[in-house]
Amino acid sequence: MTGRQPLVLDGLRAWKSLKELEVSEPAAFDDALDALREHSRISVLGLTAFPWARQPTRPAAVPTIRELSVQAPDHGGDLGVLRPLFPGVTHLRLDASARRVLDLTPLHSWPGLRVQVNGLTRGRLIGAEELGDRLNASPG
Repeated sequence: MTGRQPLVLDGLRAWKSLKELEVSEPAAFDDALDALREHSRISVLGLTAFPWARQPTRPAAVPTIRELSVQAPDHGGDLGVLRPLFPGVTHLRLDASARRVLDLTPLHSWPGLRVQVNGLTRGRLIGAEELGDRLNASPG
C-alpha cells in the first residue's frame, strides 16, 4: 500500500495472512506501531517516509519485524532510534540516494544485523569498516 496522504494502519486485523507491508508515512506513528505489534504475522516492513523527526511518545517496540526498509535519516538523524523500535530486525535496508554521507556507527553494536545501503558507496559511509561483511552498499 502506498499513497500520498499519511496512512492509518487501523485495519490490519482483517488481513490475516499479511506478512509483508510497505507503506508511506504513517498518520500517527504511535498508533501505527501499536497496529504492527498487534498484527504479529508481519515480519517484513517498508516505510518509505520514516518519521525520523517524530519519535513515539510511549514505549512501542515491534519485535516481530525481521526485515526493515527505510529511507536514510537527514543530516543529524540517528539510526540508533531503530533498534529500540524494531529489536528483532536482522536485515536493514537503507535508501540513501538523497544523502551525500551516512553515519552507520549507531548500528555497530546491533548483533546479527545485516545492512544494505542503496544510493551511496562504502567510501561515503561513516563506520562502514566496522560492519565488515555485514554491510552491502551500492551506488544505485
